[in-house]
Formats: sequence, C-alpha cells, structure tokens
Amino acid sequence: MNQIQRIVKNISVTGLAQVLTALMSFVLLIYLARFLGEADFGKYSFAFSLTTLLATLTDLGVNQLLVREIARNKDISEEYVNNAVMLKVPLAAMTFMVIVAVSWILNLKTDVMVLLYLFGFYNVLLTVSNTYISLFQAWERMEYAAILQIIERVFTVALGLAVLILGYGVIAVACVYAAAGVLDVAISVAITSRRFLRPSLSFNPSLQRKLLVMGLPFGLNSLFAMFFFKIDTVLLGIMKDDVAVGIYNAAYNPLLSLSMIISGMVSAAIYPVMSRYFTSDADSLETFTMVSCRYLSILGFPIAAGCLVLADRFIELFYGGGYLGAILAFQILALFIPIRLVSTVTGTLLTSINRQGFRMLSVGLSAVLNIILNVILIPAYSYIGASAATVISEVFLYLLFLFYIWRHYRGVNVSSTFTRPALASIVMALAIYPLRDMSLIITVALASCVYFAVLAVIGGFREEDRMIIMNILGRD
Repeated sequence: MNQIQRIVKNISVTGLAQVLTALMSFVLLIYLARFLGEADFGKYSFAFSLTTLLATLTDLGVNQLLVREIARNKDISEEYVNNAVMLKVPLAAMTFMVIVAVSWILNLKTDVMVLLYLFGFYNVLLTVSNTYISLFQAWERMEYAAILQIIERVFTVALGLAVLILGYGVIAVACVYAAAGVLDVAISVAITSRRFLRPSLSFNPSLQRKLLVMGLPFGLNSLFAMFFFKIDTVLLGIMKDDVAVGIYNAAYNPLLSLSMIISGMVSAAIYPVMSRYFTSDADSLETFTMVSCRYLSILGFPIAAGCLVLADRFIELFYGGGYLGAILAFQILALFIPIRLVSTVTGTLLTSINRQGFRMLSVGLSAVLNIILNVILIPAYSYIGASAATVISEVFLYLLFLFYIWRHYRGVNVSSTFTRPALASIVMALAIYPLRDMSLIITVALASCVYFAVLAVIGGFREEDRMIIMNILGRD
C-alpha cells in the first residue's frame, strides 16, 4: 500500500466513523431540542460546553504529543501510553474539583449543577480513552478508533433516545453520557491490550514530567480551542438565558458537527504523514499542504453557499418548524466553514513542524478576541452577536496561522486555493436561489451538478488530481 493509498484508507475509515457517529449524534441533538424545548436544551448545551472546556485540563496536550512522538518512533509506544494514562489520574481529580468550584462560583441552579457533574465525569473519561485513540492514530490504524467511536455513539444515542421517548428529562440523558464514558474506556483498553500493547500501571516520574512539559503547548492550544468553540455558549448562558443558548446551539450544532466531521477525519490522517515529511522531505510537505488546502476549499465553499441560501429549509428540516429564530444565526455561522476547514490543515502544519507554540498562541489570541467580541455583542444582539463573533474570530485565526507559517517556515500561499471554489460557489448560489422552494434533495443535487460543472470549466481541477486518483487505484 503506497502513502496516498494509506492516507485515503485512513481518511475513509475515519470519515465513515465520523459520518456515522455525527449522524447519530445529530439525531440525538435534534430529538433533544424537540423533546426538551428551548430552555432545557439550553441547559444541556451550557453544561456540556462548559465541562468540555474544563476537561482539557485532564489532558494538557499529552494525547497530541503522543501521536507525533509515536509516529516517529513506534518502539516507545508502551512506555509512553501507559505513563500518559497514569498521569491523567491526578489531572482528572483536579479537573473535577475545578468543575465543582465553578458550579459554586456561578451559583447555578441545582439541576444545572447536577448536569455539570455528570457531563464532567463523561468528558474526563473521554480524555482517558482518547489516549488510546492517539496510539491508534500514530500507528495509522484508524479502523480501531472507528470501532470504538461507533460503539460508544450507538450506546449513547440508543439509550438517550429511549429515555427521551419514555418521558425522562435532561438529567437522565446526562446519566446515559456518564455510562457511555465508562464503556468508552473499557473498550479502548480491550482493543489496546489485544492489538498493540499491554496496559499497565507504569509510573516513570521523569517521563511524565517530560510529557507534561512537551505537551503543554498542545494542551494550551486545546484549552484555547475549547474557549474558541464553547465560550459563546457559556457566555450566552451567563449573560442572557437558557432560551438564547438553545436557539444559538440549534443553529451552531449542525454546522459545528459538519465541520468537525471533515476536519477531524482529515487531520487524523494527515498529521502523522506531515510529521514524517518534516523530518525527511520538506518539499513534499509543502506540496501535500497545498493539495490538502485546495481539496478542503473545493469542499468548504459550496457548503457555506448552500447553507446561506437554504438556511430556512435546513432549520425546518431539522426542527420541524421550531427554532425559526435560529435561521439568521445559521446563515451567519455558515460563513466560517471553508475558513475552518483550511485552518485545520494550516494548524496541523504548524504542529508537524514543531511550531505548536505558535499554534497555541494563535488559538489563544483568537479565543481572547472571541471573548471580547462576545462580551461586546451579546448584550445588544444576543445569539446573533455570538454568531458574528464566531465568524470574525475564525478569520482572525486563519490569518494568524498563515503569518506564523510564513515567518517561521516558508511562504505557503494556501489562499490561492480559494479563488476558483469561491467563484463556482457564487455561481451555484445564484443558480439555486430561484429554485429554493423545490424539494430539498433535488435542489441540493442540482446545486452539486452546477458547482462541479462550473469548477471544471474554470480550471478547478488539475493534472495532479488525475495522478492522485491513479495512485489511489494503485496505477502508478
């Protein structure tokens, strides 16, 4: 299997898992929104967002460091993974104490506090199971990560839907998540012990200090990223009310899920490859980066244009006539998709060339900007202001990534990949606008045909695309 075939295999496996798990999660979110109503759905979104943010303290970047180091030297797998797991025991205890303290400081209602504890337990366990997923990723055996993710999602969604249908509320749903966290850890340990290494209670203080120190830039990047993704929901919950949180997340969750599916499966596949290219073939790394950005541009721009034109149809499809207030927020938030997808590649490039500190700084500065914009805009514009803050912060993050790549590596002009996909997307949007009241399936199909036809006419596909396809098929 050549390198391109391996990348495609890992993207396909990861993509299948991401699509299946995201679809199942999305179904659960839709029914949560419908069954719980705007207020209780807002409580769910607030508690889940806040604990997801705080759970980054349990990892502190160790998982991302493991991928890079093990991808370069697989002989260290057992020692590094086992010590990483043991390191997370005190970090998990610290995280949970922080969650308890925050719940008291904010003087939250009893039901919201209970949600914080249950979702906190789940998210802490998730960081432990992700340690083993880092091992699978470093070995480029993403099929095992896919198995783990699918089993956990089936369990969560099936039981979550069951408790909703039986008439139980949001607390019962949170209990399902907590049980899923336990299952996640158990399955990841079982796969690791059968296929990779023997899990053990390893304790090497010097190695654990090394993991903490070297992983800290990754960890701060993840913490800032969680602020970037989740702080709008948290601030809406603090500055407005549960209804505003519910409406905002009704618009944000579908788009965030879609972008996470694509960026997650791509970054998981390209990160080990980029890390190897940096130490062995710098020219291939630059070419690989440009090609990856171009393909994600080709994918991201039509999605944004389609969501902008058909926002009311998608909201109606998702929520059955409810959450009409989310339409404008959905249109605004759709603008971040192409930028976020390309930023996945540029951010991964910074990490692969040992410049994770600049990635951390970029995400941190963008998170600060996001917080400032939210504090300014939410009081006056509520969830609409939060939507605008997200888009502006996303563009700022992309520009920072480019600045640090140009300054500390080389001038990789990924913005040149935007022109043709953006132009083809504008033509597509103008073509389908008069047809937006037709069947949604037919409209999306026609939009896809128009987009790819225009892209082909204006030279959006190149000779290297044919060569890549030939490599995938094994025909050199």
